[in-house]
Amino acid sequence: MDKWIGKTAVVTGASSGIGAAILVALAKAGVNVIGLARRKDRIEALAEQNKSAKGKIHSFACDVSDPKSIDAAFDWIEKTFGTFHVLINNAGIYRCNKLINPSLKDSEIIDTVNTNFTGLVLCSRQALKFLQKNDEAGYIININSIAGQTSANGMMAEHGINVYMSTKHAVTSITEILRLELAAVPNNKIKISSVSPGAVMTEIFDTAGMSKEAQKALNGLQAEDVADAVVYLMSTPESVNVTELTIRPMNSPM
Repeated sequence: MDKWIGKTAVVTGASSGIGAAILVALAKAGVNVIGLARRKDRIEALAEQNKSAKGKIHSFACDVSDPKSIDAAFDWIEKTFGTFHVLINNAGIYRCNKLINPSLKDSEIIDTVNTNFTGLVLCSRQALKFLQKNDEAGYIININSIAGQTSANGMMAEHGINVYMSTKHAVTSITEILRLELAAVPNNKIKISSVSPGAVMTEIFDTAGMSKEAQKALNGLQAEDVADAVVYLMSTPESVNVTELTIRPMNSPM
């Protein structure tokens, strides 16, 4: 982790849950962190709460489902910081509804795809522009899900995980494709990893409309567990690229 002290990382979806936990963990480790999220005020509150951390937390309002918002965010990063070294693609949404239900809106499907997959790809391309131009060591970490590593089952179907699960399989695929593209580049210095946790108990389930009873049955991980995994990945030697890290709660049925 020492090699990243004083460097700059970008975290999407940084206003709550996993993103906020990563933001704080990296700042405490000495990394300067730029949090991107629609709710900029929440990131500013985290910055105030952690102002004594070794690294500094910065914020910018960004909706990763909107390409223009992504462009504006990375233009601001370039003008303000010049470059950055690590991208954590964390932004994601989930809607607890079935495809066969008339109540599922087209906008919910489109927003899920654009946030979970399209936005991740566009942010990754922005990161590659910075890292390849400056020929520096870099890291792209995609916060994925075990939903992107497994086959669908009855429990997942019951919770309406359909489009969310499909986007996470797409994240698994694009991570490996990008790894292969980078591996073919002479003297490549950019790592890429997928982190696939089981259920993580954050407000994503409240927003999705899942009942408290159903959430309790998940027996999920905490956001800090995923943040610890990100710190671990960033601590690995330059010669090591952990391409997939799967995390499950103890005794999880999923």
